[in-house]
Amino acid sequence: MKQNINKILLLLTIALCAACSKDDDAPQIDSVWKNMISEPIEKTEYAYPGQTICLHGSAFYDLRKVFVNGTDIDLTTSFIYDTENYITFQLPSDVKTSTSEQQSYIRVITAHGESVYRPFLVKPASEKPAISNFSTTQLTAGGILTITGQNLEGATEVWLPLPYGDQVSCELDPATPPTATSISVIIPADVTFAKGKCVIAMQKTNPVSGEPYTEKVYSSKTNFKN
Repeated sequence: MKQNINKILLLLTIALCAACSKDDDAPQIDSVWKNMISEPIEKTEYAYPGQTICLHGSAFYDLRKVFVNGTDIDLTTSFIYDTENYITFQLPSDVKTSTSEQQSYIRVITAHGESVYRPFLVKPASEKPAISNFSTTQLTAGGILTITGQNLEGATEVWLPLPYGDQVSCELDPATPPTATSISVIIPADVTFAKGKCVIAMQKTNPVSGEPYTEKVYSSKTNFKN
């Protein structure tokens, strides 16, 4: 009898250890980061089709599936790189965009469990901001620089490049309110401009949660001069 009880206790201990081990091995998504060559690597809560994102977390080994808003990500292409703590992949051009909180998610499945990260917003490619042109690259202190593009509504800040990777913030021109296609800024004094990227920060509203968030757009490298 005592031997049978010991066997039962041993089996229960093994089962509990297996359950604990399974919990420890379950994947966990902690955050999502943009991983684009054309812009800084930054934590993000949104992305567009075709962009590359990186999931930060744990226990991603034995990866089986990744879904974004229900779209099955192809894990066999050269666009995915996965380790125990990171999964980097390119969103396909036909990824489902977010239309509700229920659809705004990333799901990772491994041989040991799954993790769901939400909300994560995937915006339609037609809404992606872009900078297309500058009224001048010869900048004069106190002068006006007009930046044109698309989907630039909600602009709150504009930075221009300085030497050694620095930036300077430019005041929005109060005489010309920013629009979705045009932003005018006043050129600051006592700075030396350089070749680099113009950055525009915009205040947007998440259509799923209704919460505000900041979106940035980067120009191509441009040689600005005084």
